[in-house]
Amino acid sequence: MPDFDVVVIGSGAAGLCAALEANRAGARVLVAESEAVIGGSSRLSGGIIMAAGTRLQQAHGIEDSVEDLFYEYMTFNQWKLEPAVVHRLVDNARSAVEWLEDMGVEFVPELYPAGKERVRRSHMPAGAGQAVVNVLHAQCKRAGVEFAMGRRIDRLVVSDGRVRGVAAGDDELSANSVVIATGGFAASKEMLQEYWPEGLQGGDWTWYIGEDGHGSRGDAFALGAQVDAQIAGRGRGVMLLEPNFGHNINIYNPGWLIMVNGEGRRFFDETYPYSTTQPAAFGEPKPIYAIWDHGAKCASNEVPDLKDLYMPTEVATSHWQEPILDEMAARGVVVQAESIEKLAAEIGISPENLAGTVATYNRDVRNGKDSAYFKRPDLMRSIDTPPYYATELRFCTIGLTTTGLRINADAEVIDGRSQVIPGLYAAGECTGGIIGDVYMGTGNSYANAVVFGRVAGQSAAASALSRADHDGSV
Repeated sequence: MPDFDVVVIGSGAAGLCAALEANRAGARVLVAESEAVIGGSSRLSGGIIMAAGTRLQQAHGIEDSVEDLFYEYMTFNQWKLEPAVVHRLVDNARSAVEWLEDMGVEFVPELYPAGKERVRRSHMPAGAGQAVVNVLHAQCKRAGVEFAMGRRIDRLVVSDGRVRGVAAGDDELSANSVVIATGGFAASKEMLQEYWPEGLQGGDWTWYIGEDGHGSRGDAFALGAQVDAQIAGRGRGVMLLEPNFGHNINIYNPGWLIMVNGEGRRFFDETYPYSTTQPAAFGEPKPIYAIWDHGAKCASNEVPDLKDLYMPTEVATSHWQEPILDEMAARGVVVQAESIEKLAAEIGISPENLAGTVATYNRDVRNGKDSAYFKRPDLMRSIDTPPYYATELRFCTIGLTTTGLRINADAEVIDGRSQVIPGLYAAGECTGGIIGDVYMGTGNSYANAVVFGRVAGQSAAASALSRADHDGSV
């Protein structure tokens, strides 16, 4: 008889969901966590889940469906993802939200757009990701799931082509099924260089929003390599376009500034959510600059209601506010000049191009319509009061990585021959091929963790218990 029916590696949302579902299926479950605290990067996130056809959508009179979300998701990503896996994600997202809700996770009554999709799909838990982790952990403890903290699993136990347990140093545990839920690799510069070098384009500005929580070192890759697991989603991840103002997460950009590329030209609506900013700006000539004037700086402490765009005002904290802008100007991070042409010369952009861009934008403000990119008119402001300001922006804040182990719709890990690896499952940020080149928006990643955490737990338990019945758990 094995030590456990199922061992789950990692205690983020994916790992906790896997453990709870495996336990509820009748399996004896252990969660091995490398750190001293439960929750991984899930506890640091907003915990928002993107889902279609939910009770909350219905209460708001929003007509939506799994098929609508599926086709939008795949089309946004040019059908470069595996349809069966994505369909499982969107098909189970609704039940995942309601499963959490029924266990005591409280969702705020409003819904928010995840990105630029047709209807609102972002379900926001009160208390963010930590609140979700707290409920899941409490449910696991109540159900009898065991936890081993500070135990970083360094290898799988494999025999006769089947994963039969895990090991950390000299300690081994046997299990009929193993679920890898170790999170991403954004905290490892070496892993980023190998699997997502674009994630390091911010140079010495680059930082990971979960780095203070440790973990996210890419443990899944070494574990998967033992059994020739396929790697999917190479060259993908989520980054924020930010100024060098410090390690603060900026979830929106104010409408009073414009962004220009290295040629001095605008290229999108600056109030786009981060999910849309990344594909819009990634290939633009660098460097990219934010441009504004003295009038905007003086009015910058007023935070607009962005509820209709993509985020609730109460969480729309911003470093685009006058005291911070003044501090950054004093440090030389923000450049200022008495004319647009002089500002352009200071930052190395064509004065003629930048002056023309600003003139066109100011004309649009006067006319009450962004003639090129349809920015909301009430968020626009003329750039015509000296001094003028600029600061460089880089893709430097890493939100998550989306390269990892390839799984099928049942969360089974696939090997190099495109065969299922017996006894091995994976879920969450350590998997690849589920989140594409275009991040669908706020809630995409947490939905992935909860949905495939549940799927992995159910699949792992079914296999483990079937094996126990079949051969006495040898």
